[in-house]
Amino acid sequence: MRLLKGAELLQGSDHEFIVTIFRQILQRGPDESGYRHFRDALEAEPGARRRIVEDMVASPEARRLGEEVLILWDQGASFGRAVEDLSAEALLALFRQKFEKLDRPNRAHLAPVLKECLSLARKRRRWWPY
Repeated sequence: MRLLKGAELLQGSDHEFIVTIFRQILQRGPDESGYRHFRDALEAEPGARRRIVEDMVASPEARRLGEEVLILWDQGASFGRAVEDLSAEALLALFRQKFEKLDRPNRAHLAPVLKECLSLARKRRRWWPY
């Protein structure tokens, strides 16, 4: 899982923004048609940067990379707060090493329990360091 700060993705000129989101989200440079598509979208709607980022994160190409990308939009956002919004699959990937040590865990059962525990721990700030 990759965590990206939304404020950092939104900075720069339109050109810099497009190159940044391709590199950070899709882990490649923009191709000509992709670059033109996003440049045209920004010209048509200058305030569309956040929507463009969210669309790219949800794109089939981003999903094919096999690594969930989480965008932290709030300036003070932290991983501890963001984890509450993760899917069960993302939580399992995040804690894969711990789950692999368990003897044939029922992952469908453990994921919601883990999510609840993380939420409570963050609220109580007893051990969640982020």
